[in-house]
Amino acid sequence: MPAHPHDRSAAERGSVMIELALALSVAFPLLLGVGAIGIRLGRTLQATELTRDVAHMYAWGADFSLAGTQAIASKLSQDFNLTGTGESLLLFSTVYVVQQTDCDAAGLHTCPNLNLPVFTQRVALGNTTLRASQFGTPPPNYVGSGGVIALADYCQQASLVATGFNAVLALAGGQYSTVVEGYFAMPDINLLGLPDSGGGYYVRFLF
Repeated sequence: MPAHPHDRSAAERGSVMIELALALSVAFPLLLGVGAIGIRLGRTLQATELTRDVAHMYAWGADFSLAGTQAIASKLSQDFNLTGTGESLLLFSTVYVVQQTDCDAAGLHTCPNLNLPVFTQRVALGNTTLRASQFGTPPPNYVGSGGVIALADYCQQASLVATGFNAVLALAGGQYSTVVEGYFAMPDINLLGLPDSGGGYYVRFLF
C-alpha cells in the first residue's frame, strides 16, 4: 500500500534538515577560516606599514630613545598596544662593521670584532618578552644612555656581534645599516583554534 502523502512529506523534510546540518558543519568552519585569513591579512599589512614608517624615521635620524619620538610610535601602533605588557614589539638597531681605525681609536692592540657586524645601538619599544631579535640581543650592561653602545665594547665583545647579519646584508668595513624589527602577536584572531590563526607576525626593514 503506498505511503500516505503527509508521511512522505515529513520524511523529505527530515532528509533536508539532515543534509542542511551536514552542509553547515563544513561550511561554517570554512567561513570562519576565510574570515580569519582576511582579518589576519589586513592586520599584517597594517603591521608592515607601521614598521616601514618607523624604520624610515629611524634611518633619517629619529631617536626612539626619546619620549616624544616614542609617543609618535605609540600613536602609529595604537591598534597593536605598544606597551610593556602589550601585543607588539619594535626593535631598533644600528649595525656597523668594525674597521681598523675603530680599533686604533679604542686603543686596542687586538681587535676581536674587526671586520664583523656589531651592534652600536639598540632601543626596544613594547613587550620585549614576545620575541628576541633575529640578529641577537646586546647584553644590557653594554647598552648605555639612548641605547648607544661604546666603541671599546663593540670592538671586542663577542656578545655584541650581530649574528647572521652578513647573510642578510653584506657591509664593508666602516659601513652601517639601520634595522627595525617588528613583532605583532595578534591573539584576537585565534578562531576555533585553527593552526597558527592567532600566531604572531614578524617583519623587518633595513636601510
